Formats: sequence, structure tokens, C-alpha cells
Amino acid sequence: MLIVMVDEKIKEQVHKIINQKKIKSVYQPIISLEDGNIFGYEALSRIDSDDCKLTIEELFKVAEKVNKLWELEDLCRKESLKNASDKPFGKKLFINVDPNIIYDEDFKAGVTHKHLEKYGLSPEDIIFEITERSAIEDVKTFKKSVNHYKNQDYQIAIDDVGSGYSGLNRICAFSPDFLKIDMALVRNIDKDSMKQSLVESFVHFCESSGIQLIGEGIETEEELKTLIKLKVQFGQGYYIQHPAKKLSDIDAELKRNIKDTYAKYNKYAYKPSFFGNIGTICKAKEVVFPKALGASIYEAFKYTPEITELCVVDEEENVLGILTRSAMLESFGGKFGYDLHARKTVSSLMNREFLMLDYATPIEVVSKMALARPIDTLYNAVVVTQNGKYLGVVTVKDLLETAITIQVTRAVDANPLTGLPGNAVIERTVSECIQSEKPFAAIYLDLDNFKAYNDAYGFNNGDLMIKTVANCISNCCDKDEFEGHIGGDDFVIITDYWEVEGLCHEIITQFANSIESLYSLQDWKNKYIISKNRNGFEEKFPIATLSIAVVTNKENPIGSIDEFSRNIASVKKKCKQVEGNCIIIA
Repeated sequence: MLIVMVDEKIKEQVHKIINQKKIKSVYQPIISLEDGNIFGYEALSRIDSDDCKLTIEELFKVAEKVNKLWELEDLCRKESLKNASDKPFGKKLFINVDPNIIYDEDFKAGVTHKHLEKYGLSPEDIIFEITERSAIEDVKTFKKSVNHYKNQDYQIAIDDVGSGYSGLNRICAFSPDFLKIDMALVRNIDKDSMKQSLVESFVHFCESSGIQLIGEGIETEEELKTLIKLKVQFGQGYYIQHPAKKLSDIDAELKRNIKDTYAKYNKYAYKPSFFGNIGTICKAKEVVFPKALGASIYEAFKYTPEITELCVVDEEENVLGILTRSAMLESFGGKFGYDLHARKTVSSLMNREFLMLDYATPIEVVSKMALARPIDTLYNAVVVTQNGKYLGVVTVKDLLETAITIQVTRAVDANPLTGLPGNAVIERTVSECIQSEKPFAAIYLDLDNFKAYNDAYGFNNGDLMIKTVANCISNCCDKDEFEGHIGGDDFVIITDYWEVEGLCHEIITQFANSIESLYSLQDWKNKYIISKNRNGFEEKFPIATLSIAVVTNKENPIGSIDEFSRNIASVKKKCKQVEGNCIIIA
């Protein structure tokens, strides 16, 4: 806890700063860790006086002790709003607030609203930050402060989460919209597995609670990449951009690096899918701007039945919310519905909680996410974006029809023995990997000495051997990796990363440990079987092993499916020349 001794000289400094308005505002961007786009800016107050030796935190503590807290708070807010009045439309402004001003005798409710109107802003533009420290020091004050702002349509962010003051359950009892991870947790997180585990638990908690997570105090590239890998939604810090007087975008090269890192770690970002990505079935529809009046939107829904939803976008085509036909007709219904809502702006009527996904998300994934929504939003359309901008929507009807087609296609093409996708799916998946130009590896697996085993032990045991290979592949592969059965004893795995040697070794080890029961005791002891070769003569054949040929686009881009097939065949030929288990990566 910060303790500041107050003498007459310090009191005079506080009065001078307030009376002479010696406060300036600087702004630090808060960005999406998916694409690097600006989500908003945090307004930070600085003392604009060389004579004052206090920090801004100390100044607020002194102001509270000398009953000047509200005057200082109000001055900081006015400066923050005045200089941010030209911020890009739709971008949020984060403003720090001391919850104790609720009890300041000079505190005036509604003053911030007047400041907003003066500078052409609205409550939807503002997110108030309150530190987690306040929640534990005075729960009653904290809760009253949160409710005060939420009742006026402001959003709330709790700052310094994880600094050791209270648990997530206690914090989330206040229903915040955002949590900001304390910078102490972010510092050197790339080198600390315990910090990573803790932040990962925050991510899961926020996902299940509908809360958005921000990592602050990012100072290195490694910290940034680790937060992206852990799927933290937003970030800020000196590595991204230092606080500045003017609101500006981040470096273009940094933005590209963020996109590439996100694509590397996010299994569904830009990932090819045989059954298509959501962008292939989305439809661009009419959109509305947030300052449009509710009456005009109501008329559109009322007299145009084919309009089931409208997306609300800003001038840069960022999606801000969604309006559904059912919700609008319900709001405008009844005796007073129209009079109450007709002159409200769309921004105050729209639903901010909606499912929005990148165009490259596989349709199978979207189907699962859409059907997992609460019953009251289950039938709402899914909003689709490309590079963070509005692309279109997909109705639940279109989604379900496509999902049914997927299931039928999958069933028809699946290998009857293993149930894995067959050649049509494999070829389409490889083609889309080639076209995407994103990292991928194709792992071709072939059983060694399988024909000899099949001849010696019969087709039933041969089928068991093939099923064993399929089971080993499924056990070792992540659920997001594609597994296919070309036919016979040939299999393929497609990954969206290059470093697959560990996976190959894991499959070989598991296979070697799984096949003893498929041999007689004597054959297993001998490590060979007696079977006829292709010329009809008996010969010793070793116990079955795996030849694994791997082709990636790491060093040499692959231009076509034919080129891919030639590369695989060449590597496979080299593998078959090696006796026993073999892995060759080209």
C-alpha cells in the first residue's frame, strides 16, 4: 500500500496543480493480439510541472487526504477526453478511476456525461479501469463504484489482476467487462512456466465468463509471443508503443509479426479445411452505422421480412454489434415500446454479445461453437470477418445444411476399415494447404513387410495390423491434425507446422509396443517370420516396422498437387531402401 506523508508544502503543490490545471494526458494503444489492430487507448495522466516531485499515484493519495480527490479526478478526466475527442470511431478509451471518489463530498454524478457530450463522445466509447487492489481493500466501495458506472452504460475493466490481492471468483462477482493482467505476471512470462499456467487459467476463466482479457506491461518480443500463444485477447506495453500525446497506429511490421505469430499458434487461424472455411458460405448483407436512429431500423425489420439481422459497423468496417429482427420487434412492441426507443441510436440498441469469427475458421469448428451458444442466441447469425473487418454473415440454417453435407461426404469417403477420411478428402486437404501458402507438413506412413505378414497370418490379422497403425496415429496426433487412410497399409497426416520429427518418433514407438500380440510367441522371439516372397519362394521377413516420408513447404514452396505427389514418392522410395523403422524429412 502506498503511504504518503502530507505537509503544508505538499498540500500547496496539490492545490497549485489543480488550480493551474497542471495535468496532461498521454495515450497508450491497446491492441488485438490476433491481428494487431487498435482496440482502444488507455489515457494516462502526467503531472505537467517541474516543481512537483510527486508521482501521479502519490498525487492522488495526497488529494484524497486533503479532500481534493474529486477535483483532481475531474481534471484528469476532462484532459483525457479533450485530447481524445478525435480518436478513430469505434475505438475505446480506457480511463483510470479511483473508486473512493464515490464518497467524496464534492463528487457529482453525471458530470462525465456532460464532458462526453462536449467532446462528441458517448458512454459506449469509455471503459473505466479500477484496480483489483481496491476490491480487497474496500469491497463495499468497490462494488458501489462499479455499479455506479455500469448503470450509466459504461464498461468496466479491473486492473492489476493477479497482483495477489484477491481471487478470480471474487473479482468476477462484480461482473467486469475486461480484466487486465498485472504487469508483474507478464514480465519474463516466456521464461516462467508457472506464470504461463496462471495466465492460461485466466484465459479459460474469461472465455467461460464472457470477459475479455488484456495483458499489460509487454516489454519484449518474447513476452508478446507468449501471450499470443496463450490466447490472451489484447495487449499493451512499451514493446508495442510508448505512451504518447497523440493517438496513433502501431508499427506496420509489428502488426504483421502479430498476425504471423497468431496464425502459427492458433490451430484455426487461416487453417485449410477439406469441407471449406466459414468464409466460403458467408453472405455480405446490408449494414448500419451506430448513430442511425432506432426508428429507421425498426421500419426496415417491420416491412422487410427477409432482413433477419443487421450488423453495426464503424467507418472502418469494424463490427461493433448486431441487431436481430426478433429483439428489435420485441423492444418496439407494446404500448410504449416505439416511443421509448424510436429516437435512440443504434449503438444503444445493438447487442454487443455475438459470435464473430475469422473467415478462415473451418465450418466444422463454427458449427460446434454456434450450437454451444445460450438458447436465447442459438439461432442468431454468425458474423464473419476478414483481417478484422466485416465480411458477411452466415445463418444457422446455412450452417446446418452445410454441416449435414459434410457428414454425408465424410461418411461416403471414409475408409470402411479404419473410418478415416479417404483419398478425395486427402487430396482436397493437401490442395488447400498448397494454396494457402501457410506452413504445413505431410507425413506419409507405410507399413514395412506387410504383404508377407498378410500372407502368413491371413486377412483378418492383416486388418488388425492396419487398425493398429490407425489407432497409433490417432493416439499420437492432436485433434486438430488431419489423419487420412490412403488405402491398404498407407496413411497420411497433415499438420499446420513443420517440426514433426517428434510426432513421427512417437508413432513408431507406440506401434512397436502394440504389435506383439499380433505375432506368435516364436515369431516375436525370432524377430522375423517365414513367408513367401513375390517370386513364390519362402524367405525370412523382419517384424513389421514403419517407413515415414515427410514433405514440407519450409524450404521449397510446393506449386501443385502433382509436384507434391512426386516429392512424396521420391522420399518414400528412399525410406523403403532403409531396413527397419525410418523417418526422412524433405
